[in-house]
Amino acid sequence: MLHKTGTLLTAALLGLTATIGGASAATAAPADTTSAAVSLGNLILEPTERGYRGAIPLTVTNTGSETDYFYLRLREPVPGSFPSGEFGCDAAELTPGDDRRTFGCGLTADGGSSLAPGETVQVALKFDVLTNPRTYAMRMGGGWVEVHSAQGGLVARESFNARFRSTTGSLTNPRLYVQDIQPNAAITAVGRATIDPENSGNLRLPVTVRYRGDAPHLSLYLKASPLPTGSVIQYTIPSEGPAMSDTTSVPGGRMMQGESRSFDVIISPPTDPADSQDIITLEVSAFWYGDVDADPSDNTAQTTLAVATNS
Repeated sequence: MLHKTGTLLTAALLGLTATIGGASAATAAPADTTSAAVSLGNLILEPTERGYRGAIPLTVTNTGSETDYFYLRLREPVPGSFPSGEFGCDAAELTPGDDRRTFGCGLTADGGSSLAPGETVQVALKFDVLTNPRTYAMRMGGGWVEVHSAQGGLVARESFNARFRSTTGSLTNPRLYVQDIQPNAAITAVGRATIDPENSGNLRLPVTVRYRGDAPHLSLYLKASPLPTGSVIQYTIPSEGPAMSDTTSVPGGRMMQGESRSFDVIISPPTDPADSQDIITLEVSAFWYGDVDADPSDNTAQTTLAVATNS
């Protein structure tokens, strides 16, 4: 099954928004004090060796008479396509009825941008879509960007669509991009446990997972249960992300449609060696927002922690 998560804008950003809302209701800022010029380009997603990638140039100029602080609110046109790390973004919420996220972001890496009168900042809002490139052009709508100022509230709001260039270089006659809704993660192979050569007190269990669709996800997780007494997941090789008792993240982050990934799970041995013969169930699941059950037909596998021998 899928795990559930959700994040909100930071308290500081929410507080700033609330302050702006209250101030706007009470009195309007003088026109010559707070104003900005905003320019937003087009989002063209180019086919690559790993899905589609593209960026929108966004330019904000403080045309007011005083220094002002500006920040963004952004709704992605394709669910899961906006990597929020560059501008210190927080995922505010999912749009009701679909998986598009709305973010609150700064204009720079430090989470905001203070502009003097006449000063300009230009950023590239980057997007990627982890789906197999097509021989035909595609499109998907529903994105927008809002620019807010600390003194004047909402400065501008621009809508935009995502346009997918075909593998033949065309943007004409685009078809609607239909993204998977249900994640489809599968365990395709589990090897025999061996002694970890880097730490002979631990067991090393090889696992291969595959992501069979293009539904949005943040990462994949692997759960092993019930583990024998004394056994816990220590980490993975390659090592990435948290390991929590019987659960660990699949290293490597988001997965491309059709991508397979092999890694080793490092598990402490059972207190009683005889328990290594007990059957455990491995389950892979996608980490995203909301409650959607993954297809259980291929996202589980069974094994034991019995150590493989050459005899």
